Amino acid sequence: MNEDYFKILMRKNNGMNISNSPGLLWTPVRTKPRQEKKFIEYCEAHGIVFYLPLRRSVKRYQRRTVEFYIPMFTGYVFCSMNHDLYQTAALSGRIVYRLQMNEKSEKELIGDLCDIQMIEKLTGEADVIVRPELVPGKKIIVRSGPLKGMRGVAEKRKGKTMITINVEILGQSVSTETDVEDIEVED
Repeated sequence: MNEDYFKILMRKNNGMNISNSPGLLWTPVRTKPRQEKKFIEYCEAHGIVFYLPLRRSVKRYQRRTVEFYIPMFTGYVFCSMNHDLYQTAALSGRIVYRLQMNEKSEKELIGDLCDIQMIEKLTGEADVIVRPELVPGKKIIVRSGPLKGMRGVAEKRKGKTMITINVEILGQSVSTETDVEDIEVED
């Protein structure tokens, strides 16, 4: 797969409607190391709906700069599936397990994935940082700008205001910079 494929995938991700489908649950699927991209090829070939959040990574070598698209959450692909689709996915030989989901946890995950989707849209404009989940602090809501409506945790770092979206089910978070004038503390 070449990088053009991932640019197309990012456009597809940005236009994707992540919502509940009857009989299916959005489920985080843990892949074997460095197998996310091969697993999504398998999903595409077998009609499994998936979402692989990507972020841009730029490497500078001696005389050139190379742009890559890498998974935002290493080792995870989010799939809309039931038991039968999971059995089909398991035949790929590229997954380790899936997290067990119910309707309540799926609703929370869908909200997180929609927020991550908004951050993914900014990956060309702002740095996106993925790190272990943060201890919750002041909860904020973005009132204006491209992240309008997003809820998260505000954090101040070296004079920059960051918005952090915790994906509790994975024990990770996604952060991006936002203008302090666009946010307000949530009650």
